[in-house]
Amino acid sequence: MLANHEPDRNVEDITDSEIYTAIRYLDAAERSTEVQNREAQNRAVRNREEQDADNGVLICVCLYIAMAACLAFLWLYWK
Repeated sequence: MLANHEPDRNVEDITDSEIYTAIRYLDAAERSTEVQNREAQNRAVRNREEQDADNGVLICVCLYIAMAACLAFLWLYWK
């Protein structure tokens, strides 16, 4: 939250260097927030890719088990 620490200060009394300092301060805070958001999005994408890879492995294992069960059934049926 913003707090007004100097309520009696007049806008005309602010110097250019104070304005530029405030702009640089706010700009740096905005950039750091953008960087944090970008990093969070990258982490989410990596997690999603890892989950997709895990799901692919699970599907392959299930297919191999199903194939082995079918072959076992055929072997028992023909025996």
